[in-house]
Amino acid sequence: SVTRRSSSSTAPGSGTDTVPDGIAIVWGVGCGFLVAWALSAIGTAVSRREPGLAAVAVLVALVWGTVAGLWILPAVPRLPPHSGLDRFLVILLPVTLAIEAEAAAGWLDGFWLTFERGIVALIAVPVLLHGSVWLSDNTPTAWVGLGGGALVLWAAWEGIASHVRGTGDRLVAAITVAAITSAGLAIMMAGWVRGGAVALTLAAALGGAVLVAHRSAPGRGGSQAGLVGLSAAGIVALFGLLVIGRFFGRLGSAPAALLLMAPLVAAIAAGLSRFAPDNPAAIVARSTRYRLLLAAVPLVAVLIAAKADFDTTMGRLMERAAAVIRP
Repeated sequence: SVTRRSSSSTAPGSGTDTVPDGIAIVWGVGCGFLVAWALSAIGTAVSRREPGLAAVAVLVALVWGTVAGLWILPAVPRLPPHSGLDRFLVILLPVTLAIEAEAAAGWLDGFWLTFERGIVALIAVPVLLHGSVWLSDNTPTAWVGLGGGALVLWAAWEGIASHVRGTGDRLVAAITVAAITSAGLAIMMAGWVRGGAVALTLAAALGGAVLVAHRSAPGRGGSQAGLVGLSAAGIVALFGLLVIGRFFGRLGSAPAALLLMAPLVAAIAAGLSRFAPDNPAAIVARSTRYRLLLAAVPLVAVLIAAKADFDTTMGRLMERAAAVIRP
């Protein structure tokens, strides 16, 4: 059985949430990965002759893997949603997955696909920050921030999806999984355990689905369409988690920007190299090792800084505790 302990969360704006313990987090992450991996494998095997259906299958597997992991934690969102994390899980993420499933199945493309992504990008930050003090400021700076966030999300969403669709790049999805994992660890070390645990569970489910898509032969319809949907959904999920961690946790603006940068720089390096002649520099820029190293730099930097901040905070708490109990 899974041990479940809970206490009130102190994360600003998170409402009265439960804080999963270490055992529950491990079980939730493991369950999310296994369910997503198993359902993806079954779905792609059954739908091998239907590329569009196979692509939708991995997105459905991601959904059920995430649900299973959240149930184990427990961190199932409340209805109606009461916090930014709830709204991310029941509004932003499902709408994103629905759009990508429509695109993978061939029901949506061209202008209407771009239009729907743009609408979701436009309302993403207001939905996540709804009812918080962050939206009470109607100054031009606040509106510029909302517009900038929408533009960043739309550009990243469209750019990643177009890059993976055009090249069959299997690395960007894996780096996105690593970025979400790093975001979860950073949010957790910043003091918001529940938010970090949800991010880790989502990363595990995404990783299980991506693993199956990676093992499929590149260039075949199901594999490529599935990777496009998973990569695009992963970018939106990463953005949403970073917004929540920045405004409702203690994640700084610089770490949030660095975490979002990791999958983008890997895609940009490969994309720019396609327009360069086949010289040594272009070959290195599109190589897997180079892009992995390029993406690892911001992720490692954020984790090192988060660990240092965590150690400093824990050291102060230990000093205070020692001062209280000292005779």
